[in-house]
Amino acid sequence: MREPEIPTGVRAGALAPVQRWYGVLSIKGRLLLLAGILFLPCVGLIAYVIVSMAQSADASIRRGLLYAAQAISGAVDAELRRYVALADVLAKSPDLRADDLAQFEAEARRVGLVSGEGWIIVSDADGRLLLNTLARPGRPLGERTAEGLRSQARAFESGKPSISDIFPGPNSGEWVATVDVPVFKDGKPFRCLSMAMPASNYTRLLAQQQLPADWLVGIIDGEGRYVSRIPKNATAAGQPASVGWRAHARVTGVSEFPSIEGDPVINANAHPQLSDWVVGVGMKQAAFAQAISSTVKTATIAATTICALALLLAAAIGTSIARPLGSIAVTSSTPGEAAPFDPPEVRALNARLAAAEQAQAESARIIQENFRLLAMARDDSSRTAEQLKLAAKYGRLGTFIWDGRSGTSRWSDEIEELYGLQPGTFPGTYDAWLALVHPEDRARADRDNAQALITGELDSEWRVPLPDGTVRWIEARARMLRGQGGDELHMIGVNIDVTAAKEADRKRELLVHELAHRVKNSLAVVQSLAHQLLPRHDAKVGDFSSRLHALATAHTSLAENDWQGADLAALIASQVAPFASAPDQLVTRGPAIVVPVELTTQLALVIHEMACNASKYGALTTPAGRIEVGWSLGPDALHVRWQESGGPPAREPPVVGFGSRLLTRTVRHLQRSFDERGLICQFELPWPEALSETRVVAADAT
Repeated sequence: MREPEIPTGVRAGALAPVQRWYGVLSIKGRLLLLAGILFLPCVGLIAYVIVSMAQSADASIRRGLLYAAQAISGAVDAELRRYVALADVLAKSPDLRADDLAQFEAEARRVGLVSGEGWIIVSDADGRLLLNTLARPGRPLGERTAEGLRSQARAFESGKPSISDIFPGPNSGEWVATVDVPVFKDGKPFRCLSMAMPASNYTRLLAQQQLPADWLVGIIDGEGRYVSRIPKNATAAGQPASVGWRAHARVTGVSEFPSIEGDPVINANAHPQLSDWVVGVGMKQAAFAQAISSTVKTATIAATTICALALLLAAAIGTSIARPLGSIAVTSSTPGEAAPFDPPEVRALNARLAAAEQAQAESARIIQENFRLLAMARDDSSRTAEQLKLAAKYGRLGTFIWDGRSGTSRWSDEIEELYGLQPGTFPGTYDAWLALVHPEDRARADRDNAQALITGELDSEWRVPLPDGTVRWIEARARMLRGQGGDELHMIGVNIDVTAAKEADRKRELLVHELAHRVKNSLAVVQSLAHQLLPRHDAKVGDFSSRLHALATAHTSLAENDWQGADLAALIASQVAPFASAPDQLVTRGPAIVVPVELTTQLALVIHEMACNASKYGALTTPAGRIEVGWSLGPDALHVRWQESGGPPAREPPVVGFGSRLLTRTVRHLQRSFDERGLICQFELPWPEALSETRVVAADAT
């Protein structure tokens, strides 16, 4: 190999020393030089990657703190909503409005609203305590605390529930906060119902979050006092938070300040929606820096290792290239002519060609060795075939080859055993095989085999009666193959014993039907108990039984579809039918949709409540009344429109009943229009996005 020609003037110039030095380099040396030149940009790239990883680790930890703060804030809101819901339900008690506090307390204790997690306080509009379920009987109750009065005043002013800051409870002796719900009578403030929440509840809530041990998590109220904190260290409920956190309490996001122990921390704030409280998740800056340092250290070690391996690999490649040239070198007194810039190995190559004769002899020996290895491979192939035969036998499958020219099949011993035949007794004809198939399955098996001649693939199953009177299920899989000329047709396939799988499917189906039957029986038992134990002429008992019937109807729809969902049109019709005097009072319009299991019960109860309302106040109160229900499916929601006509004018109910509360808590984007022509109601149900394409089974159904 010769180097490109270099002009004489340049050759004699400054490049001459470099040229002479390069000329004495071996191939291995030249490869190492190339690797070194390419290695420098790689070092810079690796340094850039390490810096980027450090920045990414910093951002990732900050995002983790903020995400954890937002998640805990959501948990705090969920806990507050639970207390607000309990207080709101209890505030609507007729006994409370009638000022019958003894009956009210008995009712509250009977339904379980007074427990170790909180207690009930009732006060008048001026803050005098009328009831405290935690106080000992006969003990004067006194007045509410200053913080309780402030929260009560906010509740009466806004007309909505108010969440107080924490304060020491005079009866419990521990730090508590209250949910205050205003009660108005004749448009004026009458009573304030309060649910007391111990601060220890939120300590348990924080402990359940399973956050890293070195994170600091706390909740402070609007005055900057700790509601709870983990790990506690030197803090307790009611203690003011650090000056830095109080100064940054209204900042949403990540900030830095000293903790109450004096350690610099990085903290992420989140603000619950229902209160002025603040949730903070922090991490000491020392631990923060250690986490980033660990990432950088790991990346640096990995990069250094990769670089070292790259250099070693370059040296190994250079050695592997240079070694073959050196291995054929022999002593020669007549070296060939070589260019002055060729590597030393190339210049010595002519002297090494004398080894060719020896290499030829070595090649003959290798050929003999290859013949020996070929014989060994043939023996291994025989052993492999035996192993495959054993696998087919114990895997309950057999193979066959069908010859299209002769119309006959060759079966393996295993497939003959599957059909209850002795090995070697199958005649190979199509009619002989068809006679072995169960009489009830012959037509289908014959049709599937005929179709396989067209499609080129067979996928079928049939039963085979065995000589001992039992029946075996056979699954067949095969593919058509054509010869090189295209006129030779063969089918190669397997028959598999799937009797055990069929039996398992049958048992599963029996269990599913038995479970559905037992659930329906359970609903019937509940309905029977309600009729026997509750007042028979109470309208609420009738409503309860009607809702049980709605649940049973939804369950029946799911069972009829093998728990794959319920047809939307059929579900609506089944819920409206008990209230309609004629089938034509209901008209449905929309695409045929299978409602997923997780939404069927919710939708059934919503339609039931609307139909029940129509039978009491709306279109179904008259024979001429009519209800039109239409729907459409969006990317993430089911849109439903309910329109009544032909009945009395629609009027907004003066009292929010169970049906209205169910609608507002179950659906979203609820819109109701109370018109002279009748009620018009539109709402949406959240729909899993993955089901939007698979649940619509037809373009339109009327």
